[in-house]
Order: sequence, then structure tokens, then C-alpha cells
Amino acid sequence: MIRARLRSVLPVLAVFACQSNDGSTSEGGTDSNGPTGTASETAGEPTAGTVDPPTTGGAGDTDDTGEPPTGPYARCGAGIVDSASGEIDAARYKEVAGDWSKEAVSCRLGPTWAELHGDAGNDAPEVWGPAGQTCGGGYLTDGIPVQAGVCPEGGGCYGSVAGQALYVPTAGPGAANPGVDRIQTHAWEQGAISSHPKLLSSPEPFVTRPEYDAAALGQPIAIARSERNWTNDGVAIFANGAVGTGGTATSGSIGAYYQFPPHLEPSAITITSNNEFVLVTLWNTEEIRGELAVLSVRAPTPNAHSWWYHGLFNAGGVRELKFLGTVPLPFATPTSIAAVTTHGWTNPNDAGGKSMHSVSFTGPHKDTMVDTCYTSTEQMVDPANSQPISAFAAGGGLQHLIARKGYAVVASQWEDKVAFVDLAPLLDYFHSMYFGSEASCGETLSQFVWDKAQPGDQVLAQAPADVWPYTFDVAPESARPTVAAVFDVAAPRAVRVGVDKAQAIYGPTNGVDVWKAYAAGDDGVLHVFTPGRLMASWFEVGKGEQATGEPALVATGQICQHPTTMVMHRSLEADHPSFLDIVPEKVDDKTQEVRGSNDGVIVVCRGERTLQHAVAWKDRVEVYEEIRDSRMNDPVAVWYSDRADVRTVAEFAGQRLLSYRFGRVKIEDWQEGGCGPQGAEYGPGEDGMGDHEFAGELALPGFPFHVSVANVN
Repeated sequence: MIRARLRSVLPVLAVFACQSNDGSTSEGGTDSNGPTGTASETAGEPTAGTVDPPTTGGAGDTDDTGEPPTGPYARCGAGIVDSASGEIDAARYKEVAGDWSKEAVSCRLGPTWAELHGDAGNDAPEVWGPAGQTCGGGYLTDGIPVQAGVCPEGGGCYGSVAGQALYVPTAGPGAANPGVDRIQTHAWEQGAISSHPKLLSSPEPFVTRPEYDAAALGQPIAIARSERNWTNDGVAIFANGAVGTGGTATSGSIGAYYQFPPHLEPSAITITSNNEFVLVTLWNTEEIRGELAVLSVRAPTPNAHSWWYHGLFNAGGVRELKFLGTVPLPFATPTSIAAVTTHGWTNPNDAGGKSMHSVSFTGPHKDTMVDTCYTSTEQMVDPANSQPISAFAAGGGLQHLIARKGYAVVASQWEDKVAFVDLAPLLDYFHSMYFGSEASCGETLSQFVWDKAQPGDQVLAQAPADVWPYTFDVAPESARPTVAAVFDVAAPRAVRVGVDKAQAIYGPTNGVDVWKAYAAGDDGVLHVFTPGRLMASWFEVGKGEQATGEPALVATGQICQHPTTMVMHRSLEADHPSFLDIVPEKVDDKTQEVRGSNDGVIVVCRGERTLQHAVAWKDRVEVYEEIRDSRMNDPVAVWYSDRADVRTVAEFAGQRLLSYRFGRVKIEDWQEGGCGPQGAEYGPGEDGMGDHEFAGELALPGFPFHVSVANVN
């Protein structure tokens, strides 16, 4: 690890705006525009929040020089857009949209070390890792070394972190190997702990269901989970236009599925913070334009932690994905996306001490036993475990459980744009339908009427448009999200959004910085934006302290020259010595809050074979750590474990996953006598005092490029 300062801070760069025009949607939608605006040459000011229809040109695999595309992006985007005129080559556009071969996937991940440096070897030191001990009698640790604690003897407390790895199968995707495996990245049982990655099932069991048709799915493209709340089932997109979920052992679900028509080619996916909505970027190969698809999520399991309502908080045991429609984007070639929605509490049970089932606002009427939206306790069979809809309306004691603000940031690497999409219209509409009146809430009960008529052991087909939630061609046009701002960013490779300010949400005296969104450019510049009025915690809304301005650029700084992907850092600490010159101000003798869920990102640098840890504070961006390992030869993605600071890296060319443990791990002590040494902690490194250690590797039958895991109780 390199602890010294890596690069000097760059000054804020200007963003020059261009005017844009109106566009239209597909799949039952009508025109949808953001607020009007004018072109600006002021640093950080966006263009108008409107949609600019692309200009299409003739066929031909050429760029503006008239020559065939060359270079590291020749297979996956070069030549689509004329760099001088902005004209889009329709034939090239269609060709790239549907190409998810191994070569195309690798191309989309950016240039390799070999493409940039030739045969130069990896001179990084080898990160130390514990050999561990082989134990019998365990389940979660069976087949992998126990790296801390004592061997399990069966029984007692246990838990794990599991999910999916996506890869390009060596022989290509098909029914036998669709390129999605279920993996485990961290586990504990009794006194045993292991962060060694483990294969649980190949392929992912959900993908083998007949409703998914593994033979026809094509190459998996991407998978999404919330970076803040528990998302049991990952939601993935496939090259044939399918959206499908992959499960975990305790999600309680069987899978959910949606199929886009052939002319809508998916390119990236995200899920909102509370798992309310899945957002998929699309290349419309008929109209040659970019669109953002919105799918409402209903996830009634795990039972103790999830609401069973469409588009409201849940823990990701997905039962249904309902396609609502699309939003037109201000570019034709969306390549990455991230999203966030308001969060005003800390976990699924933090509702005044009530579980999610205790805040039900629908159920059988006490007298008639007919499904009802409760408006008074007199209607409730069990008033102790129900709430009237007024409890969630403005001024209600549980109103903070419902997101009212949120946004998505969408980037186009090929058109040099980053767009902010305001989700508040959609969130407000759902809130008004559930909690606006007894009549509107009553309409939402159709989701349960329809569901009860379907076989419980099958993946659901799409509900009709007039079954709640209503599609955009049935709902008011005001329900559709809108483009709020568009920025010029040179070749944005990846985007991320700050999802939580944690303790700092209680007010400005805590020294909290603005909400942040990030875009990493192919020129090695990290752009940091504030979403302005588009985002606030519930506490800021309640105290009238939320931002009122428009999205704006707040800082830029140099990162690696070839960023591939990013995740939020999550494990930043306020008093880390490296931060003291970045955040010198003190509040009550303490360093101001620097939070990994808002103020820091982990950048995967494929071309440099490193992970970089960057922190952004006010007008500064700085890389303060760089992780290198002689094993890490082709890193393209990273994800973390919820229950320990374990980061699992996808090694594309190496056909394996590499895991690293950064923080201390602790024997879970909630079950007295059953968990081994009560509260025992183990730090990384040979002496337990290191910064990180190597936790193990897992070989895969293909070339991995996405990892996505979540807590499994």
C-alpha cells in the first residue's frame, strides 16, 4: 500500500454548456422535459434539462476521419459518434448495442495493462495472507480455510455474505453455463471466520428456472444492488434484453423477470437505495436514441424486514418487476448509471421500534374482512400491528419511511455527457397514490388481487397496465422522472452517487459537506458534482435545511489514467491521519465528518492494475491510498461485504476473484455461549495490526467482470 500523497489537487474545471431540444419516449410514453435553461459558460453550470434528439448518419464502420475505428475502444464504441459533428452512425450504433462477446466486454472495461505497457511484468509486492486452517464440522466454512478464530463444531450462530459473480464463459454463454454463479465472500459460524471466496452454486439457481430460459439469455451484462440498504436479490440484465434476479439463501424469493423488446438493448442497471425501483439504460436501435427504463419492485421477503408494496422500502427478496415505461435521455449511447433515494432511518426495523409488518397500512377490514387501506384504528383487526395511511402522509410520525427525493446520474462515454434525472416526480406520485386518500390507496390494492390469482411457485408475468403500479401511459404524465441537468464531461467511464451522510445528517454544525455524485473520465479526471435540490436526507427536509440549488460541479481531481469502475468507499474514518490536510477544519475539537458513503470512492484502475481510494471534500479531490498486489494483474470491478471490510476484485484475464480484508473482524456475540470466544476481534496482517491482508482467490470458468453480494442471515 502506498500511504503517501499520490497526486496534487487540481483546480475546479469549467464546464461549458450546449443548448438542447425536446425528445420523446417509447413504449407508451409521451414527451418529458426537465426545467428550461440556457447555455452557460460558468464553471459547474449545466445545460438545459431537455432531450436532444441525435443526428443519424449513413452506414459504415468509420469515425470522422473516414477510417475504420482503431485503438482500445474499436470493438465497443469508437466510430459510433462523429467527434466533430456529433452525428451518429446508425449501422455502427446497432452493431455495438448488441455485441457482448468476450472481446466486446473486455473493450467496454477499458484498455488492459498489456495494451498500454506491452509485456512489462507486475512489480507490485505480494500482499500477505493467512494460510488458515482446514476444519471439519462446519458448513459455511467447509471447503475454505478458517482464517480467524477456532474451528466450528456445528450449531451455534452463523452468517455469511453471498451473491453473484458475472463472467464471460470460456466457451461462450449457454444453458450449461450462462455466466452467472452464486458465491460467498465472507462467513462466520461459532468461533470461526473466513473471508476466503467460495463457490456456492454454478450456475446461479434462479437463472436455471424455465421462465428465464438460460439458453436464450445471452451474455450477462451487469448486476445491481443498493450500496446502502440490504438487497438480498441482485437484479441483472442480459444481452437478449432480459432483466432477471439472482438470489441468496435467505431472500425467500424464487426470481423475477422482465423481457425488453428486441429494439431496446440494455447497457447498464442500478437500483434505488431502498430497492423501490430498478433503472435500466437502453439503446433504442429503431429510433437511435437513449432511454431510461423504470421498473417498480415488489419484494415481500424476507418477511421480517420487507414491506410487500410496490415501489416502497424492501430488503430485496424480489417477487415482481413491473415495467412502467421509459424516460428519454439527452444522448443516444448511455454507458453507466447510479441512483439514490432519500433515507431517514438506519435499518429495516427502525420504525419507532416496529418491524416492517407492524407498519402495515392495508389488510382485512375488521368487520367485512375485505382488503382495505386503513384510515382509522376502528378498521383494523390488530391495531398494535397496523398503521393508518395518515401516519405516512406529510406530518405523520412515520413519513420518513417513504422516499420523497432521489435522482439518477447517467453517463455517455461516447457522447461526453453526464445527465441528472430527477426521480421526485415518480416518488411523489407513488406517495400520493398510497397515502393521498382512501380512494387512491384503494386503487393500489389491485397489485395483491392480481398476485393472488397467479401460481405462487412461478415467476410472475407482467401485470396488465391498469393493475397497480400503473404504467406511464396510464399514470399522469407528471409521474414520469425528468432530466434535470446535463454536463459536458470528457468520456465518463463510470458514475457513482453519495448514498448517506450518516451521523452528519443532523445539521451543518457537524461540518458536513454537500451531497455528492461522481463521474470518472477516461482522461483520469474525477468530477465531483452536487445534486442540489434533487437530494436530501429526511432530517434535512424536516428541518428545512435541504439544498435548493440546481446540480453543479464542485470539484475535479486527478485519479488513475484508466478508471474502469467505482464503488462508494463506505469504510472511511473521520480521523484518518491522511485526511488531516484534506479536511483541516475542526468542530468541537473533532475532524469534520468524512464518510465513505458520500465523501469517498474506490476506483478500479485496470490500466494501472490498482485500486485507488479517493476522498472528496468541498473543492478538493485527492487519492490517499493505492492498493497493489502481484496477484492483481487485470482488475476490472470490486464489491464489498456488508458484515466485514472485505473487498472482492474481479480479475478478468486471470479468470478469478481476489479478496482482501481491510478491517478488523469480530466474533458475533449476540448468542451467548454459541458463538465461540465472545467479542473476540482479529485485525489484518501478520501481527493483526496491518492495513489489509489477502483473503484468498476463487477460480471461475470464464472471465469475471461484476461482483455483487449482500448479507445473508
